[in-house]
Amino acid sequence: MKRQKHKNRNKQYKNNKNKKDKKLTRKEKETESKKVKFKQSAVAKIPKNIILLWIGIISILTIIAYYPSFDNELTNWDDDEYVTKNIYLKDLSFDNIKEIFKESSFMGNYHPLSLLSLSIDYSIGGEDENGKIDPFMYHFTNILLHLFITLLVLWFVYELFDNINIAIIAALLFGVHTLHVESVAWVSERKDVLYSLFFVASLVSYVKFTKCGKYKYYVISFFMFVLSLFSKGQAVSLAVTLFAIDYFKNRKLLDIKIILEKVPFFILAVIFGLLAIEAQAKGNAIVSGEAYSFVHRIGFAGYAFMQYIIQLIAPVNLSAIYPYPDILNKTIPAYYWLFLLPSIAVLVFGIISFKKSKVVTFSIAFFIINIFLLLQFIPVGSAVHADRYAYIPSIGFFILIAWFAQRLIENKKEMKKVVFSFVGVFTIVLIFMTMSRNEVWANSEALWDDTVEKSPKAVVAWNNRGSLKDKKATVAKDSLNLKKAELLRRQAIKDFTIAIKGKPDYSHAFYNRGSSQYELGKQIADTLMIKKSIKDFTKALHFDPAFPEAYHNRGNAVGELGNLEEAMKDYDMAISLKKDDANFYVNRGVTKGKLNMMKEAVIDFNVAVKLNPRHESVYSNRGLARSRLGDKEGAIKDYDMAIRIKPLFFTAFFNRAITKYENEDFQGALNDINIVIQKSDKFIESSYWRGRIKEKLGDNKGALEDYNKIVEQRPTFFTVYTKRAIIKYKLGDIIEAINDLNFVIKNKKATAETFYWRGLCLMKLNKRNLAYKDFMVASKNKFKEADKMINKYFK
Repeated sequence: MKRQKHKNRNKQYKNNKNKKDKKLTRKEKETESKKVKFKQSAVAKIPKNIILLWIGIISILTIIAYYPSFDNELTNWDDDEYVTKNIYLKDLSFDNIKEIFKESSFMGNYHPLSLLSLSIDYSIGGEDENGKIDPFMYHFTNILLHLFITLLVLWFVYELFDNINIAIIAALLFGVHTLHVESVAWVSERKDVLYSLFFVASLVSYVKFTKCGKYKYYVISFFMFVLSLFSKGQAVSLAVTLFAIDYFKNRKLLDIKIILEKVPFFILAVIFGLLAIEAQAKGNAIVSGEAYSFVHRIGFAGYAFMQYIIQLIAPVNLSAIYPYPDILNKTIPAYYWLFLLPSIAVLVFGIISFKKSKVVTFSIAFFIINIFLLLQFIPVGSAVHADRYAYIPSIGFFILIAWFAQRLIENKKEMKKVVFSFVGVFTIVLIFMTMSRNEVWANSEALWDDTVEKSPKAVVAWNNRGSLKDKKATVAKDSLNLKKAELLRRQAIKDFTIAIKGKPDYSHAFYNRGSSQYELGKQIADTLMIKKSIKDFTKALHFDPAFPEAYHNRGNAVGELGNLEEAMKDYDMAISLKKDDANFYVNRGVTKGKLNMMKEAVIDFNVAVKLNPRHESVYSNRGLARSRLGDKEGAIKDYDMAIRIKPLFFTAFFNRAITKYENEDFQGALNDINIVIQKSDKFIESSYWRGRIKEKLGDNKGALEDYNKIVEQRPTFFTVYTKRAIIKYKLGDIIEAINDLNFVIKNKKATAETFYWRGLCLMKLNKRNLAYKDFMVASKNKFKEADKMINKYFK
């Protein structure tokens, strides 16, 4: 009886199956047949040597595309903060690594692994004897990471499709595409390539987990996700991306088991998402919500979405910054709204393809999931879109392109050569475009010249180009090329002014223009220029009251004009806002020294030394304060340290020479002052002191030569006339000595020493009455040597 029932069931099953088969249309049967053939073709085992060959080809082409980047410099767009000034860079100790992970916001991001990787680069590459960091290691690492990611994309796509052609095309396009240059060539975007490395590795492991069900791959995927999050907050999108993979792999999306698998990923995504928002807010990277309405941001999102797609198809006219169209009036051009139509069309196409083509839906979903948070719904930064944001999303785009290429080959055999020829030509074009784009990132000058040409409204570009010119002006001034320094500073001021016109509340542009005006004012002795700088610093503080550097530089400017008490207030305010900047303590210490508060000055310099033990100016200034407190040995030790840190630190050589002079080490003083005269612009002051040193060494003729040169270059340096008169007196040229002393007295620049030495000259000429009068003037001004002459010859 049971056997009969079982036979009936089998018969019923066969009848139902036959009915189902009959319901299939001819077209559906052909589609099913193609799927089977495609699958059989796809799973055909690929020889290892073929895979290795393609890995080699893709690697070589990727390296060729990015080869120019190996010679690139660091730029002044965040690279100084991430590398040159990075307080975490030079120490790989456990305590410092702990601090890196504690730092909740570095440059508006929480990315401890990225900072750690830069520190590892420094430990390998280091810096040269002048303290300059070699950028090669940082670029090498970025390119190496990009290459590894490219090979992981090859693996990921192959695991998804089990088809080598699709994997090769997708990986090849990813590896050489021009839109990725910003992520790779920009050292500060280490976070982009590092998070992407772990991101794609996590995807590879997850796909393997969906295929074999082994939980070791799930654990690896989760661990890679954690590393990706610690590299950049943008990795949060991976949690949603996993559902797209589940859909593609025919897993039941609403199954409780599938959902529970994602819970740990989503918990971490939420935590790190909140950390990212907090870090962006601390770093002032999130644009005020009042800048543009949410409706405007929808328009920006549609425009940006389509720009990414257009640039993936044709990566031309790329720019480091794509600015908002009208930040003054907060308007949006009408044509921006037109981009919403194709954006919606792409979304609809993905939805329509949900049942018809999993590949199309998956590719579009992958792209949208990973680009959505970067479409300025939450406004971040000063750009509508950015090349670097397309790095991971582009994988979805390349998968779709590769799949379409494979479909053409499968459906029409005669198209095989055409498809591969097109891919080959497109790849070669991309390689040349990528090489060219890498050269734009060669240095700051090339980068900002290119950006302001393509994006004239990019105020950040004008500001950064101005900063570059100001920095070059400092180098020119240090090299004694004062005309070039002045020209560069005036050009920098123009760039900052353009930035301010484009964004009237741009606090950093006001600050930078003020800094350039201050330095230019000092160089050309223009107090009006220094007063302009004070106005700019005040403007910067108006728009950003918690701007410590603006307080600090305003303190420098008002101090330069002689208002030391006001300078102290600004330094105090700067330090209250930022207690870990050694420069603030150095300049407050210098001001205390000018106010004759030497002990208090030394305390500030001690704090600065703790904050930055490699800050040469701290030691030089502390040496000066110690010297004035009578601690000559301590002062010389500080000068020694300053020179050890910066071998051509002429201020330290100059101060050490004077301290050695006061310590009666005249030969040592002469050696130091000679270095200053030969290699720096401190000729007048240094020659004056060299004359005094030579006099102590008995070289009166040498001293006279120095004083004569000073008078030739600066006829109003009245102090040197008295010193020259003394030498002339010692050499027996009494009349010339009196002429020098008379010149000083006539110009009302005489000191007690001047009258004393004229008295001695008059004594030589037997003009005792006139000599007595001069000695009396010197005596009234408490010149003790004059008292001795009066007591000896006139009583």
